[in-house]
Amino acid sequence: MSDEFWTIVGVADDLSWIVFHYAGAARAVGQRYLGGLLCTADGSLPPKEELEHIWNLFRSAGIEPWELFVVDNDMNSQGAIEAGPAPLEYFRSEVIAAKATKK
Repeated sequence: MSDEFWTIVGVADDLSWIVFHYAGAARAVGQRYLGGLLCTADGSLPPKEELEHIWNLFRSAGIEPWELFVVDNDMNSQGAIEAGPAPLEYFRSEVIAAKATKK
């Protein structure tokens, strides 16, 4: 069992992205950890002009951008096929469709 503490570090005015920070401890194995997430509705990175601000948010939480990695949420990726449909896939599909119509 681990104890985690989550905070919202920053969010876009239009709610198109959000940065989370988490820290915790797994007492049984004597480990502490921290991390962060940049979340968007469709999993794509925000526009380049917003990234420096986002990286500064991570830095304010003690996380350097080079420590992050991209997670491929494409439903046709090997990992997604093996995992099966996501519990909120119906919502994700609506978000992606709405974003496509805005272009």
